[in-house]
Amino acid sequence: MRVLFLSSEMPFPPTNGHCLRLASLIRVLASEGHKVSLISFVDRYAVNQDGFEARELCQEVSLIPWSLTTVATADYGRRLRALLSAWPYAALRFASKDFSDGVRRHLGQGDFDAVICDMIYMLPHVPKDAATPVIVDTHGIAHVLFARYLPRLRNPFKRFYVWTECWKMQRWEIDWCSRATAVAVCSEAERAAFERLCPGLPVVVLPNVVDVERYVPDTEPDGETLLYTGGMDWYPNQDAVEFFSCEILPRIRERVPTVKFRVGGRRPPAQLLRRYAAVEGVEFSGSVPDMRDEIKRAALCVVPLRIAMGTRIKILEAAAMGRPVVSTGLGAEGLDFEDGKEIVRADEPAAFADAVVKLLTDAARRAEIGRAARRRVEESYSLPVLRSAVKGTLASVTSRASLVTRRCFEVPS
Repeated sequence: MRVLFLSSEMPFPPTNGHCLRLASLIRVLASEGHKVSLISFVDRYAVNQDGFEARELCQEVSLIPWSLTTVATADYGRRLRALLSAWPYAALRFASKDFSDGVRRHLGQGDFDAVICDMIYMLPHVPKDAATPVIVDTHGIAHVLFARYLPRLRNPFKRFYVWTECWKMQRWEIDWCSRATAVAVCSEAERAAFERLCPGLPVVVLPNVVDVERYVPDTEPDGETLLYTGGMDWYPNQDAVEFFSCEILPRIRERVPTVKFRVGGRRPPAQLLRRYAAVEGVEFSGSVPDMRDEIKRAALCVVPLRIAMGTRIKILEAAAMGRPVVSTGLGAEGLDFEDGKEIVRADEPAAFADAVVKLLTDAARRAEIGRAARRRVEESYSLPVLRSAVKGTLASVTSRASLVTRRCFEVPS
């Protein structure tokens, strides 16, 4: 098949969970012999984003320079525009005439069998007269993330703004997803949620995966390092670090004084580094070329998330390398890991700290959970599993496409 892949950021090199998912999808498509044409935003200020690896896997690569922002970026101009629009800011930040023109040009020049949109935000770039089946690959239900963010806000103005974004995002998400041929999600839990949100919409599961040939168990580390991985320019990760450092780590250090909490992830803000500079036992790696090196150093990995959507590739990376994981229930959401055998779940600070201490002081138990977690990844979250899921999805969507009357698409000016 010929597949047009629309990406919100350059998947290669895959240095975060989002890009790891995109890279896995593209690698699977290429390995199955599909001809992929990639159109991707690329941060105009970033380095090492020339698309070299993408060009090895894809038939065509078109990069659209863009000032990439997150939902936490100030970006007051576009935020004001969003307040006066039916579109939420989260969607409006991806509106680009250059990107839309590129999609129209590719569809006009090539006979594509399917369009895959990375996240719902890429869907409006598909022109209204497109007859090609469109699959939206989601990483979670976007408005749910806003809803989970609200309880953490104390500023009434920020609460009102986020509530408005959440309300608009839900309406926007339902409207645009219903215009797609199918939606792909990360887990069965999300499939059920999307089917309730958009009755009648075909929803398929394309699980997050890791390459188990690259992520392999290594020697046992010193038994004192706890690792949390995640981009530090993303508020949910900052909140997780705060939760662990302030409410969990002190309880652990009372019983294991030598323990270290290492945070591995890109672009930690200066104010975050200043805040924890004086906190004993906390250290930040900043951006790293290969997260496997950080995981090797860790006795175990912690995922103290209180705001999240989708499923956590950070858990799959740790598990594939035989590292036990202690996570909140929300952090492990959507993953089919058995509590107490393949992962340890705890939500309250005291219970979380207790679970960590028990593992730190029991090397045999750490190894046992690590081995079981590795097996779970091999069985349920490896590239062969994704390959099978993608094959079934493309076959079902393209066969159904002839029966589907496509609705019109509109792109903001």
